[in-house]
Amino acid sequence: MTKNDILAVGCAFFFLFFTWPCFADTLETGDIGEKIHQPVQESVEIRKQTQEANEQWQRERQALAARYDRLTEENRRLAARKDALEEKVSASNSRIKRKEKQLADIEHVTVGIKPFLMETIGRIEALMTDGLPFLQKERQQRMERIHEMMADPDVPVSEKYRKVMEALLVEAEYGNTIEVYQKTIDADGKTMLANIFRLGRISLFYQTMDRQESGWFNAADSTWEKLPNTYNRDISTAIDIGAKRQPVELLTLPLGRLVVQ
Repeated sequence: MTKNDILAVGCAFFFLFFTWPCFADTLETGDIGEKIHQPVQESVEIRKQTQEANEQWQRERQALAARYDRLTEENRRLAARKDALEEKVSASNSRIKRKEKQLADIEHVTVGIKPFLMETIGRIEALMTDGLPFLQKERQQRMERIHEMMADPDVPVSEKYRKVMEALLVEAEYGNTIEVYQKTIDADGKTMLANIFRLGRISLFYQTMDRQESGWFNAADSTWEKLPNTYNRDISTAIDIGAKRQPVELLTLPLGRLVVQ
């Protein structure tokens, strides 16, 4: 080893001896900074994650609160609708019960009214058979229509009742009216065309077209009988009144003194 080599080694050793503490200090300070920086960074990262999680939770909380409010309102509406439907169902049930009672009452009345209607029809037909023979074709056709209606199950009882009562009313009104019409009859052994005067349901009178002969219908014998000529004038006047050819006046007919209307 030369002198110069010895000198170089000595200088190197001297440099290391005096610079090593500073270098060591530098290494130790860097490790401590690193050790301090890492937890702080982790804390900041954790806080950041916590803040993000908290914000996410707040958003979810607001969404859940809004959904809860919507569901609460929907539940309130459904409860109100349920109450309304229950009231409607209750009202419908009440109406159904009333209708069922009405139907039962109608059925009860129907069972009882059919015999009444048939009895009334029988009475009307008895009036036609036993009473005076006027408007026979019209009255007979009316009763035929009523019998057809009574045999039709599709016609409601209310309509049957109305038609029978109408027929009964028409028959009753005949007792308050007068009427004049022409008819071919058999009287006094001969057939003739005569003017017929109907006085309500009380009596029928006839007069020949030349007004020379008059008579009346004997309901007991169901025959036309001639009356004395003394009744010709009154019966002729009654015919004119019934035909509205002259005003009403008092007349003397076989039944007594009547006011002809």
